[in-house]
Amino acid sequence: MMTAEQILEDLKNDRVKKVIADGDFSAEIDDQCALAYCLGSEKIEVIGVNAAAFYEYPVAVDTEEVMIRSYKEIERVYDYTGLSGDEVPYFEGARSQISNNPGFTPTDSPAARHIIKCAHESDEPIYVIVTGPCTNVVSAYLLDPSIKEKIVVVWVGGLCLENEHAFETHHEWNICADVTAAKYLMDSDLPLVFLPCEPHGTVDISMHFRDFEKIKGDNRGAEFFRHVLPSKEVDEEKYRTKIKVMCDLAGPAVVIDPSMMVTKIIPAPIVEDGPKYRLDDTRRKIVYGYYPDSDRITADALRCIERFVNR
Repeated sequence: MMTAEQILEDLKNDRVKKVIADGDFSAEIDDQCALAYCLGSEKIEVIGVNAAAFYEYPVAVDTEEVMIRSYKEIERVYDYTGLSGDEVPYFEGARSQISNNPGFTPTDSPAARHIIKCAHESDEPIYVIVTGPCTNVVSAYLLDPSIKEKIVVVWVGGLCLENEHAFETHHEWNICADVTAAKYLMDSDLPLVFLPCEPHGTVDISMHFRDFEKIKGDNRGAEFFRHVLPSKEVDEEKYRTKIKVMCDLAGPAVVIDPSMMVTKIIPAPIVEDGPKYRLDDTRRKIVYGYYPDSDRITADALRCIERFVNR
């Protein structure tokens, strides 16, 4: 099992990292871009893609229905880009939150089982990049705790510790989607890179919608990321001026090049109901990433997306 210090050292290593991408792909367009960022990077080998449900504040959604929407969005990305499930397999994720399960038991799913299978078959660390709720990977761990020896979770979610409101009741999508899963993640001994979604964290990553026009290529995949996907969130009138927050690009970025943000080692915060945090310096240590370099990350993401769609 990797320590926080070993994770940081491994991230700086230039070897190609094995990655499972786990996201709420039907929520916003940064998930699909994060997936393509992974698929187009020379420093990542994607060995699986998992669907997860998103959360719409203040009303919790039907987890099963929304997870299936995310699964269908993965299929849409594959269809537009010509990627096949034989090349990179993809899986349905949790149909219920751990928070809603009797006794807070894990939610079994094809996604969780794939994480377990990959962990047992790999001879090197696997980075599970989670850009939504952490239900799938936490369920995999609860079903088989031995996977901690082979995986590192990179979670884009939760609150920045620099925000005083993090210690009060406060909302953030990925933590509210399954608060119990987040509690388990922080309380477990799973190796963890924690990338919070607050100012000074991943929400500082943004790009203009017109930046998508930089993606070159005369094919359906290029057109998908250049126009079809962005037009899902903004009408033509605002397309040239509106800025889009791209939180989820932080997940691939820290695996590709951790120098694209500030990293440090901290005690894992305690997640309490609300959700809110409590700190305890005696807790196990995790890697914490914040102050991302938006310009570097978005430029690298666009380069990798273009490389993927024109492969």
